[in-house]
Amino acid sequence: MSTTAHTRRPAGFGSPTEGLGTEEWDRLAGEHLYACSGWLDFCVHDPGGRTLTGNVHARLPGGGVAAVPVTAVWEENNGFYQWNRLLERAGLAAASPQGLLVGPRRGYQTDLLISEGTDRVEGAAALLGELAALRERSAADRLFDDSRPDRIQCYGMFLNSADVRALRAAGVRAEPVLCAADAWIRTEGGDWDGWMRTLPSKRRGELIRRDQRRFEAAGYRFIEKPLAECYQEAALMSQGTQARYGQPADVGVLAESLRVQAEAMGDAARVLMCARDGEDPVGFLLFYRWGKSTFLKGAGFHYDRLVGVAEYFNLVYYEPVRDALRHGRRWLHAGIASTDTKAMRGAEVRPLWMLDVFGDGGQNAAIRAYNAAQLRELTESSTAVAKAVVEDDWLEFC
Repeated sequence: MSTTAHTRRPAGFGSPTEGLGTEEWDRLAGEHLYACSGWLDFCVHDPGGRTLTGNVHARLPGGGVAAVPVTAVWEENNGFYQWNRLLERAGLAAASPQGLLVGPRRGYQTDLLISEGTDRVEGAAALLGELAALRERSAADRLFDDSRPDRIQCYGMFLNSADVRALRAAGVRAEPVLCAADAWIRTEGGDWDGWMRTLPSKRRGELIRRDQRRFEAAGYRFIEKPLAECYQEAALMSQGTQARYGQPADVGVLAESLRVQAEAMGDAARVLMCARDGEDPVGFLLFYRWGKSTFLKGAGFHYDRLVGVAEYFNLVYYEPVRDALRHGRRWLHAGIASTDTKAMRGAEVRPLWMLDVFGDGGQNAAIRAYNAAQLRELTESSTAVAKAVVEDDWLEFC
């Protein structure tokens, strides 16, 4: 379990939905998969690191509610969530790896949860006040090595541009630092042929048709199961993928993480596998049908058994698009990394940001220069990516 040895939990860390309750929290989270109570329970129990998961929330004068998950971090094993590493990569001033993470520690999405009809800047301002109070309590409880409130780190990570704007308008002085490029594929057009007509170029449609013909000619079929029924098999394939990309992992740890996720998310955690008749599966995709979107969470393969007929693209992109169209979902969330591959298959590319919530803004010029350089590198990586970038979400902070 990812908790610390502290026996007395400070206010805000009793449970992920403390102060609101599961039912009210999930109404507020709505379509934000990575903010729902089940996902936050997974974050509590996912192995690795030393953390506590909680939240801050506020009831507003007009009757609205604002909330956001918060994670107390002593040690985090996921490099994408280590703000000190991102600061180092950006050439910015170093920071302690301990402190308060605004957001969940898994999922690469942080959303400010503000009830419908409530002014988002008002909601963001209320959350900033609650975060300041939480930092004071954390110092008083000597939760971290440094007991001065103003020296306890507080970073929001994987925030979208709209929420960054709200937080900045509410008083945050620091500019956001680019965390990652996030890919979303529109699943519109009514059916597969209609969706194919929405692609921005004829060449991309031809690429997809060729991939599908090869896959089907090889005799592959798809199998869907709940994650709870196949997490061990999925862990073996996940280990193969991580090893392929130079990230060796213990299959036991991977299996435990998937088991915990299945337990927390129940039947919503779905696995799509591909196999040829009479053979065991060679690949899996973990995904969620949630609200108006389908969220792709992870994939893995037995690479030594692939026959080279675009198994990855058919399993991870094309069949999920078909599934989203069948279920009337408007978006396929393809997540971070492999941006060019996703752009070639119709994705829009949006930024996710890290924000020093109580920073003084002294590094803003350097931050903007870093963001601009990252955007330039991204758009110059391929024509497809350059066309996929949603500029309005990027340029304000570059």
